[in-house]
Amino acid sequence: MSASLILSGDYRDHGAQQPCQQQQQLLHQQAPLHSVLPYMLIEDEVHGVIELPSHIQEIVEHPLFQRLKKIHQLGLVAWVIAPHANQKRYDHCLGTYKSAQEHLRAIERNSKYETKLPDWCRKAVEIAALLHDIGHGPMSHAWEKASHNKFNHEENALDCVDRIFNDARHPELVALRDEGSGRGVRLIKALILGDTEYLNFPMMGHAYIFDIVHNNRCGLDVDKWDYLRRDNKRLKILGPEEMDFDNIFLKSRISQDGQRIEYRYDDYHRIYTLFAARARLHVEAYQHPKNAAAEKIFVDLVQRLAPQMFDLRSKDAGWLNLDDDHILEMVKNDPMAAYIREPQRVVELPSLDCLGANALPVSRIIEGPGSTMKPDKAFALYGDKRKKRKINRCLSATTFNKCFTLE
Repeated sequence: MSASLILSGDYRDHGAQQPCQQQQQLLHQQAPLHSVLPYMLIEDEVHGVIELPSHIQEIVEHPLFQRLKKIHQLGLVAWVIAPHANQKRYDHCLGTYKSAQEHLRAIERNSKYETKLPDWCRKAVEIAALLHDIGHGPMSHAWEKASHNKFNHEENALDCVDRIFNDARHPELVALRDEGSGRGVRLIKALILGDTEYLNFPMMGHAYIFDIVHNNRCGLDVDKWDYLRRDNKRLKILGPEEMDFDNIFLKSRISQDGQRIEYRYDDYHRIYTLFAARARLHVEAYQHPKNAAAEKIFVDLVQRLAPQMFDLRSKDAGWLNLDDDHILEMVKNDPMAAYIREPQRVVELPSLDCLGANALPVSRIIEGPGSTMKPDKAFALYGDKRKKRKINRCLSATTFNKCFTLE
């Protein structure tokens, strides 16, 4: 390994090998603690080694981004269903950054579109992918439920973007902030929201980049591409055939007018495979009855004991300390908190008799993949139409009404 590179990351969480002692000594000798070297290397369990140029390194080392190491990607799933599914938002954001790079390279390789994407736009796409989830509260989406959706992680992310760029020192970040009346930062925010209306300037033949990070047109984006692979790697719920959707992104191209990303007719069935994979992970992990019960306990605890925390945003002084461990520490002395630490004491009842004092009813309606996948007209397709395979959309929702007792 070159001495000009830093190996970084949480080796225990990423399953990576620690650098040998000689490598560590070499890095410590030639890489002072506060220096910014040309590249940072982070070993990732999904993408292998992710190379970060110095301007991205500055963002990753910002306290707002480092906080994501303390936010579980799957919230309470790691406590109550799969302790090994303890990946963090930090990992997912880095993976989404890498996925955005791979997607951009693929569409440019597969296209005859001659208008080159300006470098500042490319950087905006990559940074939007990196920062798309930086605004998450403790326990990720469970925090939004606990706040009755008054807290929005995407809106909060926009303030994070402002703070990071206000602190920026790297010339490439300063240019995104200052040149063209701040057009670079504005584009980053618009891409995080997936909203072209947020811009105050036209994209001039490059509107297709709005299909990369947060695709409101058809739902195919690098956010899903990373988290489905990352989450399933830990959960081990889906087999290889159920995860066969990489070519959706790797074989896509830019439309002739530069307005859309087009996907192959050959991969139409893989689009459904992606949404079916997402639906199954919702049923068997994200919204599993046991996780739903834990979320209900968590919501009650925070609403009773720390409701003031819902008012905190990234611009507030206490935001950097608002993480999973901090919230659990705040509620740990309440008797109900024991059921998060000891989920085996939350026991499903064989009947729906939820009248007892210790009874905990939970219910969910989880849409089927045929419903969450948008109608065919939402997808721009190219190639040989005869290769489009027929799919049988599952429109049926998965519904459960369960009752647990707290022992």
